[in-house]
Amino acid sequence: MGNRTLSAFAALLLAAGCFSGNPVKSDDDRLRELVHQYRKQVPMKELRSILVITEEGCPSCNRLFARLVEDYLQDTTALVWVNAMGTILDISAFRSNSDRIVWDYGDSLRALGIIQGSGAIFLEGGRIDTVIQVEARTLEISLSEVAARLSGRSVARPGIGDYTP
Repeated sequence: MGNRTLSAFAALLLAAGCFSGNPVKSDDDRLRELVHQYRKQVPMKELRSILVITEEGCPSCNRLFARLVEDYLQDTTALVWVNAMGTILDISAFRSNSDRIVWDYGDSLRALGIIQGSGAIFLEGGRIDTVIQVEARTLEISLSEVAARLSGRSVARPGIGDYTP
């Protein structure tokens, strides 16, 4: 009888644990909250991309990516997320359009775990569609894919930009 009572109590605790507490938030929800925290006036449904500039990782990769992003600073469907001090990258172009730029020196975006370092988060209907990480081993392909997506073309490349929530 003691084992049966203990088993029932354990099952009750397990069931209570499953139905209480905070629900686990999706990457989309956490990203939406972070964007809202920094840019309340920018609805996620209107964004097609979040372009992330950091000084983490490959310096020449980051410089090339930052130059690519400079061409899209006037794109109202893009938000540029900068986590760079300007010691490795020239970030002066990003200071000119503060409405489209988020200065994130607290590594808030990186803490979400969606993207590490420079790259692009492409959105579809306010939800994460594709994440492209800028890395030395895939630099040319990554830059081509980002440029194509930003200009409205989509180039399917296996293994590049795959995202699984």
